[in-house]
Amino acid sequence: MKNLSLFKIFILLFISNFFESLLAPFFIILNIIVPVTFLFFSFIAYNSRTNFNAITSFVLGIYVDLISDSFFGLNAILFSLSSFVINSYSNTFKLFSYLQICIFFGITSTFYIGFLNLFINVQNFSYPVLFVSFIFNTFLCLILSMSKFYIPNLSINKRI
Repeated sequence: MKNLSLFKIFILLFISNFFESLLAPFFIILNIIVPVTFLFFSFIAYNSRTNFNAITSFVLGIYVDLISDSFFGLNAILFSLSSFVINSYSNTFKLFSYLQICIFFGITSTFYIGFLNLFINVQNFSYPVLFVSFIFNTFLCLILSMSKFYIPNLSINKRI
């Protein structure tokens, strides 16, 4: 995931938005909101060798606004802010443990959910949903980060 072209990022964001739209009805019953597209964008911005500039993250956010049928510019602003924070602290993240990084991404996903709820449905804004989503998203990030240590590679080594 270190060297992805912009076209591949567009395709992967489309796929993650599709999975988010499939998973949202099941998680909303449990009062959990999982922003799969935002977490995937944050993962790409965190793992990229070159820092995302503001224009790239804004264009990716506009693209997500178009495919997710949300307010035009809302994801663009939030993606730009998150890429700014990730790029600002990219050297500091090297000093953190996986637990601290997962808590950071859980907090950013909670802010993302909170801002979306403030703009989209003010009447249904709920702090318990934010709290449960924070805990679930943090554990989801932990599980995904630990999976690379505990699940062996599935590649087959050819021995001659």
